[in-house]
Amino acid sequence: MQDLSRLGGLWYTVGRMALTDYEKYIRTEELLALQKPVGDRTCRDELLFQVVHQAAELWMKLIADDLDRVVAAMNSDKPWAAMALLRRIGRVLRLITAQLDILDSLSPKNYMTIRTGLGRGSGQESPGFKTLLRLPGEIVWPAAAAMLERSGVSLRGIYEHPDENDAMFRLLEGLVDYDQLLQSWRYRHLMLVYRMIGIGTPSLKGKPSDLLAEGMKKRFFPELWSVRDEVFSDWTAEMKKSGRDDPYH
Repeated sequence: MQDLSRLGGLWYTVGRMALTDYEKYIRTEELLALQKPVGDRTCRDELLFQVVHQAAELWMKLIADDLDRVVAAMNSDKPWAAMALLRRIGRVLRLITAQLDILDSLSPKNYMTIRTGLGRGSGQESPGFKTLLRLPGEIVWPAAAAMLERSGVSLRGIYEHPDENDAMFRLLEGLVDYDQLLQSWRYRHLMLVYRMIGIGTPSLKGKPSDLLAEGMKKRFFPELWSVRDEVFSDWTAEMKKSGRDDPYH
């Protein structure tokens, strides 16, 4: 029996004379060589750490590409096409949030060992994550606002009469989903940080609790949150005017 550990973790290529069409298309040789071989890992769980983060970067690349297509659909006044893409983006965001559960299996000791290999690197430096933070304000909302203007219906009007503006309402709610799901991912990631290094231990970029508080203040589409305040405030005022001091009962 061969000693697989001496193959540097590339046992899956042993005995292969030629790459299959699948391997050529997926580029499995390059892809599976992107993780550290066994002999170079700080601990065996470093493979888990790299796989989860590399997979997340690929999914975030897809999200960014789909957001570009969402913008193109809105620029062409095709809300249903944009909505279909936003639904897929939502599924991907749920997926990358769920996969963080796997990292809960890391012991704090192994995580600290992996940190020696990561150096002063931080997940906040992720190019995919920074792109997902940047695109909403840079290209997505400007396209949505322009589409709203062309529709001749105000944002307030859409939220006061959603049934009469079904396509636009559903599209805007898809943007709210993006906002909410990306925030959920950020919160789950910080819970993972707490689990690995504790609540009070400073991370390389600052205290995790401070990062959490600051991150939760961010709204990627603030107009879509503010319109809820406006509609609900007016409804509450109308209820009080009608003699119902407690509009909830």
